[in-house]
Amino acid sequence: MLEHRSGNELLRVPLAAPQLRVAFTHSVLGTPVEDRYAWRGGAWRLVQERFEGQGYGLPHVAGPGEQLERDGEVWRLTLERTVQPLLIRAPAAAQMRLLLDDGRAWPLTGLATGAIDVRALAC
Repeated sequence: MLEHRSGNELLRVPLAAPQLRVAFTHSVLGTPVEDRYAWRGGAWRLVQERFEGQGYGLPHVAGPGEQLERDGEVWRLTLERTVQPLLIRAPAAAQMRLLLDDGRAWPLTGLATGAIDVRALAC
């Protein structure tokens, strides 16, 4: 992860698989949101979004080629959307975290003053 404007390295993490999750608290609803990204074809792809409730900025219908379904109390949107570059802004209220499937986690709030540029190298 790099500070977007300066390019300064903030964090380097070895990945067992080229995927990660970004978890945060929705700014209006105060509910958890988790976005899963996979590195495919030289770009990050948003492949799943899990969230509670419905509201500002959250999907309410699936787009073409997407699937929106209920999983208990959680909505799950399955999709394949290119997000390149993957830039993350981490305001304190959002309690943003980088999560890996092996249980490792890092808070993103306070890591940079501006956007964080998430890159995959040698994948």
